[in-house]
Amino acid sequence: MYFSKLPDLLYTTKITKAGSGDFVKVKNLFRKYKLSDNARRAALQFYKYLIPEGNTPEQVAHDIYDDPNLHWVVMIINDISDVYTDWPLDQQALEEYVYSKYDNPEAVHHNETNRITDSQGNLVVREGLTVQSGWTYEYLYSQSPVVKKTLTFATDTYAVTNYEYEERLNDAKREIDLLKPQFLQAFIADFEEITSYEPNSDLEDLRTKRTAIDLVRKYY
Repeated sequence: MYFSKLPDLLYTTKITKAGSGDFVKVKNLFRKYKLSDNARRAALQFYKYLIPEGNTPEQVAHDIYDDPNLHWVVMIINDISDVYTDWPLDQQALEEYVYSKYDNPEAVHHNETNRITDSQGNLVVREGLTVQSGWTYEYLYSQSPVVKKTLTFATDTYAVTNYEYEERLNDAKREIDLLKPQFLQAFIADFEEITSYEPNSDLEDLRTKRTAIDLVRKYY
């Protein structure tokens, strides 16, 4: 996954009397890469993509970049760190999730407004605004003659069930940004340069850094 692309850190877990240490290799999460706002605004490099039902990041990477191992590129571009919560569920998984979360998936989650216009067809209230029980709104329906109308929660809104609410959230995750294939190699090179360590005496190599013994000794 994405974390496999991060550099390693040899972390000291034990200091001996002779001053040497036992090390364990871990991923250096402090080197986490995030796409900059400037890069994201470079619209020519990206395009919108709708994830097909049931597809994983690996499948998307295979379809777009001919390499399932580049799934980490898909995840970084979309700031996805947890595929279980940030990636859309397939239909079966969604149903299992909703039925485990709610006692009654078909119960009302909230109400939203209908689309309302005046006598001239001008928009007064857009569809989909979340409103609370007891909501009302008075507006000028026409000017000649002057006619005012009052919208109410009971007559001018519709119910959204728990299932519909969760389904909307899941569907919203389907639209992602993808890096155009012609920019892929430049992106990978930039990622490796940014997440690699600067040359110093603690390096095993540019992707592996050893924790300084003197730094750890202070806490033992």
